[in-house]
Amino acid sequence: MARISISPFIACLCFLAIPPNCKAFTVYQDTHIHQRRLSRAGLYATADSTSSKDALSGLTVAIVGGGPSGLLLAHKLLAGGAKVSVFESRSRPREVSKEPRAYALGVGMRGRTAIQSVDMTLWNAVKNVGFASERFELRVGPLRLRLRDGSDAKSAEQEPSLLLYQTDLCRVMAEELEKRWSSPNFKLKYDTRVTQLDLTSRMLTTSDNFKQAFDVVVGCDGVNSIVRKTIDECWPAFETIKNELPGNFKVFQLPKMPPKLDPSAVSFLLPKSGSCTAFVEPTVDKGCCVLLAGRGTDDGLLSLTNVEELKSEIIKRFPLLEGVAIDKAAAQLASSNSSSAASVVCNIYHYSNLAVLVGDAAHATGGVSGQGVNSALLDSKVLAECLVAQFQSTRKDRSLSDALLQYSQRQVPEGKALYDLSFGPKETTALQRIGLRLVTLRDSIFKGRLGIGNLPLQTLLTTSLVPFAEIRQQRDRFYNEAFPSPDEWSQILAKLDSLD
Repeated sequence: MARISISPFIACLCFLAIPPNCKAFTVYQDTHIHQRRLSRAGLYATADSTSSKDALSGLTVAIVGGGPSGLLLAHKLLAGGAKVSVFESRSRPREVSKEPRAYALGVGMRGRTAIQSVDMTLWNAVKNVGFASERFELRVGPLRLRLRDGSDAKSAEQEPSLLLYQTDLCRVMAEELEKRWSSPNFKLKYDTRVTQLDLTSRMLTTSDNFKQAFDVVVGCDGVNSIVRKTIDECWPAFETIKNELPGNFKVFQLPKMPPKLDPSAVSFLLPKSGSCTAFVEPTVDKGCCVLLAGRGTDDGLLSLTNVEELKSEIIKRFPLLEGVAIDKAAAQLASSNSSSAASVVCNIYHYSNLAVLVGDAAHATGGVSGQGVNSALLDSKVLAECLVAQFQSTRKDRSLSDALLQYSQRQVPEGKALYDLSFGPKETTALQRIGLRLVTLRDSIFKGRLGIGNLPLQTLLTTSLVPFAEIRQQRDRFYNEAFPSPDEWSQILAKLDSLD
């Protein structure tokens, strides 16, 4: 029998936190946190109490990367009075077509809070291109196991997660930017790759030889960030680790949800044969996005280029996808290359008063917790708040240094905690492993109901605003290394900052 593949990437997208070193299909992990101390550093406050339309007057910011985090940051900085230029290497996102690799993201409470911190008009525009759902099902042949039904999110009181294509999210956020802002305060350049960064002269150069001066440059440019690469080359104290994660994936879209699947739920399908798994997300157009994940490119679903063979193989392995035309889906699979994911860890997220990293450029988990876009959006929110609180045009360099250090002190613990929570404890004792599995099983069954156990980890990450660092601290008993306190993190990062 073929070994079923549940790669870290697909595991995360399934709203499940599955440590890659766990041999069992672990549905949820344990945590014991109540929503408290949410005011610490104002991390998740929706209302932007420090906002001022003139607070950033005199500040020029270059944002490398026009994804969700870069566009949200532009919204926040422009509202504060800064001049902002955004450079994106990809083409302008369009409504009519999806890239072959386009898959649906899940914007949970954390991401929603970040977007709403701009205003509700922006959130409503985003909401209109997404599909709201908190339901998640595991399908094994005729067996249907409802793993999440929305009750954990207190759906009567909270909005469910929003499923939408990244291209749609970026398109809407860019359209709102261009409605509200124009030159000379705002520039948004697509098909424009940043080829060189000179931090000494504070100047960047693009692929079309355009030059842009800046006071601070922000890397929102993902796991292959040129901003991170430049910091690494300039600063010996900066440390970064990038690792390719096991597994490969391909994506295709279907014009409607297959009739055998719940159109309101995310479904994780185990195959009838072979090793690839399928993750099916409903989309706002009443269709769905299907992500296939395997352990290598040798699997036929990831390597075949014959459309007819692919059509036959899809239905053979996943009979639940019958009942909908798959000709275009098979053609899409045949013409696209498989992709892989990577993790990134940095010991600090800024360099002096010159450069700063956001989202996957600073901390990436390759999708293993489903919080990539949410944590990136929160990074942008927090960075904007730090700049608004600290920036003074009369002491620009010093105030920028203070703002960027404050940002690292707030977000490095969050990024490190999310990494730990995503990949799970390493080098644990047998007793720790048994304890973790028992608590995981208890919480996946009871979910804190009847006073038994607690909310599963992934539910807490997705539907609460509890800081990742607090969640990680409360799980110290499963790790061999204690997670630093906020004061300890501040001291560690201040010492690193002093080495520039």
